[in-house]
Amino acid sequence: MIRSSFSIIVAALALLSPAFIGTACSTQPDVVLASDIPTVPDMEQRLGYDIKRRQGELVGGRFIFVGSILEMEEVVDSIDSRFTGFGWSTQRSTWLFPRSELVFAKGDRRVLVILDADQLEPTMSRAVYQVSLAKRDEDDSSPTSD
Repeated sequence: MIRSSFSIIVAALALLSPAFIGTACSTQPDVVLASDIPTVPDMEQRLGYDIKRRQGELVGGRFIFVGSILEMEEVVDSIDSRFTGFGWSTQRSTWLFPRSELVFAKGDRRVLVILDADQLEPTMSRAVYQVSLAKRDEDDSSPTSD
């Protein structure tokens, strides 16, 4: 009786273990530093510096992501749809292989996204976000605060 109960428990654990393994792994956050700036899909954020906030809103910083870029068009489309999903508008999208640049705007903030595909080791490709306040036009005399 004890032996058959033990066999049932072992079988149940063996069947359930893949579910537990999948939930135990940490996943990357969907946004950078709890902001409205989405992360790069399927890339890991490795570094963030020169971070600036204004009333809790992320208005400055550089963020570096590392991961695989095999098809540049897919990565660009994915990033574009994530940013627009968070309310950003696409100001510029210049993409080629191995380097592409995108610029997104929301209010007075801008995010320059630079994608560099590593041709020798695609899994070590990089994405860099440069978050900043929009530059004031020369005709605009209103002050910009940091």
